Amino acid sequence: SVSIVVITSCNAEEQCNCQPEGILETISEVLEYRDAWPFLISPDTLYLMRLPVHPHIGAIQCVISTLKDKTPTFPTVHRWILYIDAILGDVWQKKLVTLTMQNKTASKSSSSFTTTDFPSFGTMFPVVFVDSKCLIYRILSSGFGGRTGCAWWVKEGAKDNPLWHCRLIFDLFCGVSYRPIYNKEACDHLNEDKKKSVIDFWENFSPCWP
Repeated sequence: SVSIVVITSCNAEEQCNCQPEGILETISEVLEYRDAWPFLISPDTLYLMRLPVHPHIGAIQCVISTLKDKTPTFPTVHRWILYIDAILGDVWQKKLVTLTMQNKTASKSSSSFTTTDFPSFGTMFPVVFVDSKCLIYRILSSGFGGRTGCAWWVKEGAKDNPLWHCRLIFDLFCGVSYRPIYNKEACDHLNEDKKKSVIDFWENFSPCWP
């Protein structure tokens, strides 16, 4: 179980950041719940549940991620991102991304990771919360009024579960409007064998670019 209790105080003359996002960065006790490395190197297929409304991503739905290399070496992990664009039909689009963990410690904990593969979303993504089922991280480019949006991923085995603790943390620390990405009916409509064949192909694909 996870309990987050925050107490802050400000003098009348002071201007303090009392938004949950700002407060989270001052709580060292929750660092163990912000180490995304075990989640990101998991062989499980990951499903994207929510993204901020901005930046706009069009008609993208059913976004999943699979591990490219079976034994990633800290601090870098390569993952495939596969998604369906409703405008293009039931054809899986794909993108290879490289994630690099930041703030390495003796326990390999990290409170953020970086990537240059999604420039419209930024390059650094502070982790809000992670456990064995879900990962929530901030998208700094979606900030408004001191609040920021988040991305929420879950492992395949948990994608249709309520995950109330993840929802609560998302609602508390992710203060801008979001759009649901995972659509059960649309994703279940896709042929599982076709999805598996596409995933297997890209996981074993060895590009010859320099």
